Amino acid sequence: MRPIVLLVLDGITWDYIEAANTPFLDSLMRMGSAETCRAMVPTVTNVNNASIITGAFPEEHGISSNSYYDPKTGLEVFMDSSSFLTHPTFLELEAKGGGRTLLLTVKDKLLRLLSRGATASYSAERPPGRLVEEIGMPPSIYSSEVSTWLLKAARLEMERRRWDLAYISTTDYIPHKYPPSSQEAREYLSNLDEELGRLFELDVVLGIVADHGMNQKRVNLDPVRLLKEDGIEARMVAAIRDEHPTHHMNLGGSAYLYLEEGLERAREALASAEGVEEVLSRDEAARRFRLPAERIGDLLLLADFEYTLGLNSRSIYEDVEIRSHGSLHEAEVPLISSLRMETEGEAYNKDLFPRLKAAIRRPG
Repeated sequence: MRPIVLLVLDGITWDYIEAANTPFLDSLMRMGSAETCRAMVPTVTNVNNASIITGAFPEEHGISSNSYYDPKTGLEVFMDSSSFLTHPTFLELEAKGGGRTLLLTVKDKLLRLLSRGATASYSAERPPGRLVEEIGMPPSIYSSEVSTWLLKAARLEMERRRWDLAYISTTDYIPHKYPPSSQEAREYLSNLDEELGRLFELDVVLGIVADHGMNQKRVNLDPVRLLKEDGIEARMVAAIRDEHPTHHMNLGGSAYLYLEEGLERAREALASAEGVEEVLSRDEAARRFRLPAERIGDLLLLADFEYTLGLNSRSIYEDVEIRSHGSLHEAEVPLISSLRMETEGEAYNKDLFPRLKAAIRRPG
């Protein structure tokens, strides 16, 4: 059986692919499948990678955000450890069946979250010495070249050893910095396309999906300041918050709010605020987005298209110029396969591997 490679193009939407010169992806889509699928909400990296690598909704795998606040301890921690995962990954299941599994990520945070059960795993932040000797030191994680380096590393690994399943996750630095029409973004996609073509020459089954989209944001709303003016104390956990804020400043389109009192007053105040698209209670958010109720706030706040949610230094609303994600507006992402996959109902990015397996088993 041919090795299966799952590739997560972090933050890439159809706009990026369509704007760039991508002859390999174009041929892959003609040969196999291409469709638009839905990402998990909040549309952030950890939540969606956890879904893609487990095939499960957040209520099953336990990852609700990039960060987690425990009201009992008063501690806010990054959800970047496999101890937070409450569902086995495909890497685990394949390895338990005797398969060899490989995990490659740009960032170490994803490696820590997803590596359980992998036969081998490493990140561009901490590459093995043998790879550095052969393809050089990886560029900065805040660069376009680091994702290309990762695909080169993947090709080298696939050439040298037999792997049954590989999971590769790039970084969204370029989508955060540049729009689809920019020269930087087009060059980035073209370089990835070239490396993907080389990887595909190794006779692999290739599945590609994005964890979330990306959009331009122009105003940041501070919900904590807004509520404080109404005499309501709240704690906010931005869903996008992680240890790499350089390109998003921890400003994204979704946030959890924790309140000791004044829940209904807070909800009413937020629902009428400019820049707020939806305010959901814990139970409503858990039901609608299949989230783990015990790991989310009293309220889930979702921002309008051009707004982010985060802490401001001076006022409730402050102008920003940032490309970010987290809201409902970053939930449509591409799903591409080298095989023809049957579509049954609404597709999610978590369905990539199960659909690939079904296509492999299908006669003819």
